[in-house]
Amino acid sequence: MNVPRRKTLPSTSADPKPVHDRRGRDLAIALWLGLALFFFYLLSTSAHQPTGDEEEYIAVAASLITTGSPAVTKVEPIANGRNQVVKTYFKYPLGHSLMLLPIVSLQMIADRLMSIAFGFVPHLVLNAFPALLSAAMSALVFLLITASGRAHPELSVSRLTAALIALATGLATQLWPASRTFFADNSVALLLTLAIYALVKFRHESAGIGWAVLSAGAAAMMVFCKTLLIVACPALAAYGLWVASEQVKSGRLAKRSLKKLGILSALPFFVLVAVQLWHNDVRYGSIWVSGYHEGRDGSFGFATPIWVGLYGIFFSSGRSFFLYSPLCLLGLLGAREFHKHAPAEFFLTLGVSVPVILTYAMWWSWHGGWEWGTRFYIFLIPLLMWISVTAWRWIDRTDLSAKARRIRLILLAALVAVSLFVQLLGNLIHPIAYWRMTGSDLRVLEHPMYQKGDWEIRDDMPFAHFVPEFSPIAAHAWLIWATWNRHTLGEQALANRAPWTSLNPKWVPTHVKDYLGYDVWFIGDWVKPWLGRGGSLTSLVLVAIALAILSAFSVRKLLLFFRQPDFPAMPISHSRKK
Repeated sequence: MNVPRRKTLPSTSADPKPVHDRRGRDLAIALWLGLALFFFYLLSTSAHQPTGDEEEYIAVAASLITTGSPAVTKVEPIANGRNQVVKTYFKYPLGHSLMLLPIVSLQMIADRLMSIAFGFVPHLVLNAFPALLSAAMSALVFLLITASGRAHPELSVSRLTAALIALATGLATQLWPASRTFFADNSVALLLTLAIYALVKFRHESAGIGWAVLSAGAAAMMVFCKTLLIVACPALAAYGLWVASEQVKSGRLAKRSLKKLGILSALPFFVLVAVQLWHNDVRYGSIWVSGYHEGRDGSFGFATPIWVGLYGIFFSSGRSFFLYSPLCLLGLLGAREFHKHAPAEFFLTLGVSVPVILTYAMWWSWHGGWEWGTRFYIFLIPLLMWISVTAWRWIDRTDLSAKARRIRLILLAALVAVSLFVQLLGNLIHPIAYWRMTGSDLRVLEHPMYQKGDWEIRDDMPFAHFVPEFSPIAAHAWLIWATWNRHTLGEQALANRAPWTSLNPKWVPTHVKDYLGYDVWFIGDWVKPWLGRGGSLTSLVLVAIALAILSAFSVRKLLLFFRQPDFPAMPISHSRKK
């Protein structure tokens, strides 16, 4: 009797192994790639402690662990030299703080166990959280590329090229500086990428409804981290419903499974919405008040003209997305071919991105506030790097002339070098240093920053956002130079080289040295005072060496996959249909 063979999807490379074996290898590559980046991120993590919004997220997580309540207790002075304990609630949803719970718990344990000689270890433990998020996003880029390559041979590249794209994503985009921050935007970006990856797997693998349910859970948690991301959910739902209906028509999915899929997909949203409404009621006495009704959130809200916001997001000299992640320009180059061969996934990416961008463009703080880069738009990085895959396919081509390959290699190397340079600017200097300087030492505007009732300005940093000489890119380059020369040049000599002084000599900053210092944990200015209190230089050096070894070991394990005979470079035919 002839038994029909089960259909399998085409391979990403000329690989004779069974499909399940190739997928297992893809997961192994993604794991080692993620670990290599994770340990590297920890090695290059920040020296400063979380401040502002980041500190508040962590404080809520710590309060949930110690008291079981999202209320943060503070001790404030009152009359007669006495203090009072005050309960404070923060405006943010609980999702991001809930995701922080495991790592904050570990940090608390490390803080109790470690002596002064290893006093930096709790800081590294805490910073493992954003490092893990950025590493996971890079690994997901690799998995998205291989999954779409199996489904659409025209988008396939060798696994080596896919790994190079993922490594470039982790090192030459804002994912590297983001690996040192605790904003909810990092969690949101990972969850959205996971939701899209799960939907792609749902479409192209006969694995029941599990991937679709995972996508819905990731999307629900994404909204629980940041409510605004609800505008990305219709595109996810539309794609998922379309895939489910197509699978029912083809017989890959039983019709009765649709009801089960709908219930399991909606359940996490109902649960998390209920928790959020409870959280609103606890904080403000009303389930309908979310916390964004005070300060500039309440005064301005979505008051930015949309064209101003869009110009700022993509073309401004201080906050352009492509200014901080130039490598993502390859996504624009690859978009046409990606759309041609995977239109459903292209419109899924467009459907989740455009509503979020348009909504943020109208928000009074479209730029993301006092932070390096464009944190609101980190979610675009893995999506654009996935779409850029067709712009990298030439690496695997065997029909390119030596001259054409050399020219393309030089152009790619130049773009990667520029992108790496930008990331170094963001990593070497405290992200708040420049903003504090503009708020304290410069008198460009009548008042340095927003003041309720006195100076109610929507954007108190317009020069930094729109004037090239005030761009954070130029400012950080100057601050790195000034830090390098702070022991050989005087205060005035350092201040005179600030890039914006060419516009007006009266804008020379004061107290420059207060803002200098490298923001990498093992060379930060904190080390010398810590050693004076009994810290151990030996322990610091040993931990740094251990992280470097772990990252190198992960890279070595990664390279072993590409030395095996079943991972050849893939000859790609570029003949065009007439």
